[in-house]
Amino acid sequence: MNLLIVEDEIRFLQNLLHMPWEEHDIEVVGSANNGAEALAQIQMKQPDIILMDIQMPEMDGLSLASQVARAYSNTKIIILSGHDNFSYAQTAVELGVYKYLLKPAAEMDILQAVTDAARCIQAELMERTRQLMMQEQWTQYLPVLHQHTIRNLAYGRYQIEELKASCVSLGLHIDMESRYAVIVLDVDEYVCSSNEDGMTLDNLVHVIRDILPTPDFYVCTEEDKTIIVIGNTGALEHTPQQMLGIHVAMEKLIRNIKQCLGIDVSAGISGGTGKIDELLPLYIQAKKALQNRVVYGTGIAIPYDEPLQAEVTNRPNYEHEDKQLEMALESLDQELAMRMISDMCEAAKNNSASYEIMMEQLMYIVGVLTLFIRKRGWSVQDVTGADFDFLSNVQSLTTPEHMYDVLHRAVRSIISYAESHDRKVTHTTVQAIIELLEAEQDQEFTLHTIADRFYVNASYLSRLFKQEIGMSFTSYVLERKMERARTALMNGARVYDAAAMIGYRDVSYFTKIFRKYWGVTPSSVKK
Repeated sequence: MNLLIVEDEIRFLQNLLHMPWEEHDIEVVGSANNGAEALAQIQMKQPDIILMDIQMPEMDGLSLASQVARAYSNTKIIILSGHDNFSYAQTAVELGVYKYLLKPAAEMDILQAVTDAARCIQAELMERTRQLMMQEQWTQYLPVLHQHTIRNLAYGRYQIEELKASCVSLGLHIDMESRYAVIVLDVDEYVCSSNEDGMTLDNLVHVIRDILPTPDFYVCTEEDKTIIVIGNTGALEHTPQQMLGIHVAMEKLIRNIKQCLGIDVSAGISGGTGKIDELLPLYIQAKKALQNRVVYGTGIAIPYDEPLQAEVTNRPNYEHEDKQLEMALESLDQELAMRMISDMCEAAKNNSASYEIMMEQLMYIVGVLTLFIRKRGWSVQDVTGADFDFLSNVQSLTTPEHMYDVLHRAVRSIISYAESHDRKVTHTTVQAIIELLEAEQDQEFTLHTIADRFYVNASYLSRLFKQEIGMSFTSYVLERKMERARTALMNGARVYDAAAMIGYRDVSYFTKIFRKYWGVTPSSVKK
């Protein structure tokens, strides 16, 4: 800490200057004989602590302390006074003087007062730093708290008084008397997948906030990547006309996002308006309206319509289409299978289908495909690959384009899988054994270990395997291992690695078996 000493008595000033300040991490940056000289030194050197007399020529200590308190509020002042005058001490306290010592003060008392002042300055600095850091963190986190509040508004989690208190603490200005509509926006996944601009959800939210007028609209994100918008209709009572402005704003927003960012966004709009603490039913309506993009297509604002009770006669009948789809798969007719899927989807869509009916239709088609796969003892996940997650959760297919794309890919995967597998194998146990052997060729399997693993007796499994494959279990295992080893050697693998790859730990034994099977040694194949 830096110290300035102000004292008009030369001998006392010299004594103060020669005190052991360095031992207490105090650096004396200057001295002065009067108040005016001291003020010039303070302006130039800005000391942390000032040790000064109260009676000085040109400017007394209290006047100097008053000016320092106004200009340098963090500077600590310690007064050394030869006058035991209560009014002086009272004035010093009012000016914020840190310590008031009476002459002749002991050297230890003076050192103690200055070091105490230094510690006080350090503690105050640390506290100010902590508060500034907290303020900065609060400022950074405030947008997150705003989004949290808006999200909870849509979820109906606030009572009006609780909301008012929250808005005051967060500096969020919401008109409690107006009526609001709720909109749920979502990037149409099928279109967005081809976007290469690196547009993130946060970027999109910033763009939406920039386009929509503030404070008429409040925007936040959800965990499922959709975006909630709460729009002020500017009305105190609900009228059909007040929604028109919301619809116009959403259509303009969707159009601008398409033009500026090159991505399609769909919006579901609530069927009406409500007070700020009555938004949950409107949010549910907006979510249901957005679901209907699977019926109406993407890139539009869809209003919520109260669903009518569906008539049984309105539901499409797939009595023959499913059989035709299965026959197309059986005959490996990819074009026919895809056409059947498109026809079944369009039949539902053209029959005034709701979102629920479209989902039923989609599950029906997925069921036909799944049944076809399982009847052959295949794994649905193995056959469909990356599309398995979509097929097991059809609600994730939010657009017609995405729905058709996934179903068509599933058909291609099924036919490709069927063409690459021996269609003579129809027994699920044999198929499972073959898949196991392919996946774990580095293991040593015998007929008995496989029988134990699949909980059947070995003699039955031997006959079943030969009936399905046309060769014994042992011959099949040897054939697959030798073919894999030969391929690995021809691709440059070392003999030791090729042996380990198919479960042979003894290279000499592997060489013997390989030569017996192929008529040549492994090393000659490698060359």
